[in-house]
Amino acid sequence: MASPNRFLRTWTMMLCVLAGLVVALNLLIDPYDVFGTPRIPGLSLMKPGPKNHALLAKTYQEARAHPVTVLIGSSSTHIGVDAAAPEWPEAMRPIYNYGIPGGAGVSTRLDTLREAIFNGAIENAVVFLDFQDFLAFSPPGDGMSEDDRRYHLLPDGKPNPYRRLQVADDMFLSLATMGSLTDSLKTVVFQRDPTLLNLAPDGSSNDADFRNAFLADGMHDLFAQKDDFELERAERLRRSIAEWQGALPNVDTVRAIVALTRANHVKLTLVITPHHADALEIYWRIGLWPRIEQLKTELAAVADQAGGDVALWDFLNYDQFNTEGVPAAGDRHTPTVWFWEPTHFKKHLGAVLIRRMFGRDAPQYGALLTVANVDAVNRRIRDRRRERVCGHDGPELLTALAVKIPDGCALP
Repeated sequence: MASPNRFLRTWTMMLCVLAGLVVALNLLIDPYDVFGTPRIPGLSLMKPGPKNHALLAKTYQEARAHPVTVLIGSSSTHIGVDAAAPEWPEAMRPIYNYGIPGGAGVSTRLDTLREAIFNGAIENAVVFLDFQDFLAFSPPGDGMSEDDRRYHLLPDGKPNPYRRLQVADDMFLSLATMGSLTDSLKTVVFQRDPTLLNLAPDGSSNDADFRNAFLADGMHDLFAQKDDFELERAERLRRSIAEWQGALPNVDTVRAIVALTRANHVKLTLVITPHHADALEIYWRIGLWPRIEQLKTELAAVADQAGGDVALWDFLNYDQFNTEGVPAAGDRHTPTVWFWEPTHFKKHLGAVLIRRMFGRDAPQYGALLTVANVDAVNRRIRDRRRERVCGHDGPELLTALAVKIPDGCALP
């Protein structure tokens, strides 16, 4: 009969071997793309794991990418702008998409931009701004989050003393936990699934989640479901900003972004991201459009104060792309061209944005805002709204606007 000590040694050895196999498998598959293990077709080429760990994955991806240009933004940037798109000028490549899904605000944009500049010789930064982030004050959080601890620098520019511990924690999370093992196995099993979500090494995501939702529910339902969310958010923002005086919240964070890029000789382009008219009408009819015009005016002043070093592009309007018709209820087969739903544009429109800002032969879309023209641009958008929403195209345009707010085409 084997002695208890021999049994314990054998059991311990087996546990160590098993743990080693788990670590080796997780390192090979690298489900969150933390280590940059070469991707193997049929085994780990597609990376769905970062869906719920985007900031974890992208912080390490960006450091390995050594981009010349970094794209900073939220989920609309993550989904709608392709870092590998052929429309990008050669001089701006390589490009990394540092768009963070999951409600990343303006302060996260500043943090990720600071991290990207620390990691390498960034020459260009394209920062996408969502207007909703400027309609509510974001109080400072209690202490540092794990994402904050992961950055090399603190917000004041000093070295982050917590980073080493956070990196160790990230390594453990990615190599030796049941969650990472489960995600590694899922990565392998679903490699041949054509509907699999994927995070590319350049930070761009495919549109698998939206495409799957369209195939299941149709475009009308995607728009209608988002309308319900935007109506609730718009009402919350309306109450938040009702008594606000002076400059809008978080505009100072944009000033900090401008200061950071100028101090590091990075050419900055600010972009007010496009939304479909279906979403814009909610904010218009609920009475927040004057605040949106105020935001454009204030951002134009911020860009102007940079002495011409900062370009500010406005794609938040009732232009030909933003007023794309929405399929009727019950139509589960007709796709849209430019938008997945009211606040997320497709890569087709992302390519138009790239051409408009950095290329040639682009359609007349959006406007390069300045202090001198912002009032005229705001007036022109009001006129376009009257033409498109109050004209014969209105019913088709807003067919999915499932909200209980008054109609009307009067100025707010």
